[in-house]
Amino acid sequence: KRLRPIAKRSNVELILESIREVTGDVDRVKFSLAVSNLVENAIKYNVDSGWVRVTLDADHKYFYIRVADSGIGIPQDCMDHIFERFFRVDKARSREVGGTGLGLAITLNVIQMHHGIIDAESTPGEGTTFSVRIPLNYVSRQEDKS
Repeated sequence: KRLRPIAKRSNVELILESIREVTGDVDRVKFSLAVSNLVENAIKYNVDSGWVRVTLDADHKYFYIRVADSGIGIPQDCMDHIFERFFRVDKARSREVGGTGLGLAITLNVIQMHHGIIDAESTPGEGTTFSVRIPLNYVSRQEDKS
């Protein structure tokens, strides 16, 4: 909800696709911040009339979040550094859109705190996709035998 007005202002279509309903044992505030960072970056570094697709899914072991965009992309030589604190891909554009260079470092930290992994793929001029995988923690329920 918070990011829809930002997307609208930037003329970026925000699409949420929930394949399976997922209930995860997460730190709600931190996890929300991590996903917001990914979506906000996808909006900020997009093109006019672009799109951002957030996909939620799960299987019996993990839940998955994918944030894909039609944005400017990240050069291959920067991919190894994007999760480093204060790293900025394009210093000139970064001044334009704001930020501190901490968003992806924080996101990585939150994902790791939840025993998950995050991966990124990007093609300059075509877009970027961040994929997050978090293990599900099952709580066994004791059957009522009365």
